[in-house]
Amino acid sequence: MTTLEKAKRIKELYLNGEEVVRLMQFIGYEFDKRGFTSIRAERTPSVKVRKDGLIKDFGSGWRGDIFDLLQTHHGMSFKEAVEYVAKALNVIPIPKYLKTLV
Repeated sequence: MTTLEKAKRIKELYLNGEEVVRLMQFIGYEFDKRGFTSIRAERTPSVKVRKDGLIKDFGSGWRGDIFDLLQTHHGMSFKEAVEYVAKALNVIPIPKYLKTLV
């Protein structure tokens, strides 16, 4: 399975908005009562995670998924970001013979 296929599978099976928020909290982001956080230096948090897991920074216009966030703001490669998320979610690789069942 390529890294891109692995990322797609993780997004499809595991990454909804709640899981992305949990991952971001695990990384160290703090969310306010309204569900906003900051990914850059700013007075008022302007980042929101949508129900589908997309992260949107209303202050700068940046948007992306958890993999984009790890690459852009934490200096990881795409492969490193996918592996980080897989380990954080405790995702076990799916054997080839089971892929058709999922």
